[in-house]
Amino acid sequence: MGDGASPTVRAQMTGPSLLAPTTAEPLATALSALIVAVAAPYLALLLLALRDVARSGPPGRAAPLPGPPPSVSVVVPAHDEERSLPALIDALQQQRYDGPVEFVLVDDRSRDRTGALIRAAADEDRRVVPVRIDRPDRRAAPKVHAVARGIRASCGEIVLTTDADCVPPPGWIDAMVRHLGADGTMVVGTVETALPDGRRGWVQRLEAIDWLALMLVSRTLARSGRALASSANNQGYRRAAFEAAGGFGATRRAPSGDEDLLVQRLGRLPGARIVFAGEPDARVRTEPSPSWWAFLGQRRRWVSRYRHAVHYRPSFLAMMGLLAAQSATLAAAVVALPWLPQAAPAVASAFAAQVAVQAYGVARGARQFGRHDLVGPELLAWAILYPFVVATVTVLAFARSGEWRAGAAPYRRRWWRRRVRTVLRAFPTGPGRRDGR
Repeated sequence: MGDGASPTVRAQMTGPSLLAPTTAEPLATALSALIVAVAAPYLALLLLALRDVARSGPPGRAAPLPGPPPSVSVVVPAHDEERSLPALIDALQQQRYDGPVEFVLVDDRSRDRTGALIRAAADEDRRVVPVRIDRPDRRAAPKVHAVARGIRASCGEIVLTTDADCVPPPGWIDAMVRHLGADGTMVVGTVETALPDGRRGWVQRLEAIDWLALMLVSRTLARSGRALASSANNQGYRRAAFEAAGGFGATRRAPSGDEDLLVQRLGRLPGARIVFAGEPDARVRTEPSPSWWAFLGQRRRWVSRYRHAVHYRPSFLAMMGLLAAQSATLAAAVVALPWLPQAAPAVASAFAAQVAVQAYGVARGARQFGRHDLVGPELLAWAILYPFVVATVTVLAFARSGEWRAGAAPYRRRWWRRRVRTVLRAFPTGPGRRDGR
């Protein structure tokens, strides 16, 4: 067929477009430009993270602290955790730490045998400090309120936090304190799931890879001096630093996000030093999600906190916004290819570049962490599915809030009501002004 072929015939040659050529071509051009616009900065960030991974080796063991070890309080919030709590209590009681230690277990309105298990542990081990919450705080997210109550009931110089469905190794406290050192402000520990000797399905394998990717990002941010995120499953900080930062402060009014918001508050303290702990003894194991819906639900709860942008640092929001925009755009572009096949070169190039960089970086990180079991077909599957999962979770998070163990009054509605009242009080005749107030 010669060069005189009609535009319709040429469109048929490039792919089975479901739109008229006069409509498809300008849309494909716009889609290609959008893909390049969002993929370029995202790939640049991926390459920066990959450079840090390439320069890294296996996580090293932190040196012992000079002098007597500091006192430590381990704070654990629990809500209806009778199934998971026995394993955690057993792991805490097996901790090898030479300094004073207490385990503050907070029963947050549990309706099962969680409270009874905590009281039994306290009767057996005087290091266990039971705390009971009967009513939720109207201003604080339930988990933030539970952790704050636990900290108030504790007395250790160092505060470590984990969750009731986690299991720390026997050397966990010692490792976290060693990494914190004599002058550290906060230590960000490693969280992993689906251990090599455990039985796992595809969901659990992909979740384990996702956790590893998150830990690699946390390590890169901590090393660069820009620690912006952490996980409440495994973190620690000095009580003095926590109090100097105002505790949870404004973060109490967010639906969750105590870990990310707290690390950002602590990072703004003068002379703050936030370190990452990746050695095996500093790794906490969390229970894997039993299904795809459970996995997506957990990620939705994580992302829903970012709707309350007032609490977060702009650089962190920019990074999360770029991730969401890039993933949503790329996922939508792949779905739109049957209608816009002319955009296939740009979409395929961006998609292949992202998959290659993510798969290679996580593979190197997995070997550094000794997780050779995660390098295989499931890693490639994770990299391919990643933008679709992020896009889905983002939509679900903004469509419906994902508060931790719901209990606090709806935050978003109250926030807007406060803003409206503030505006009305600025006017002398407004309904917010009464009796000259």
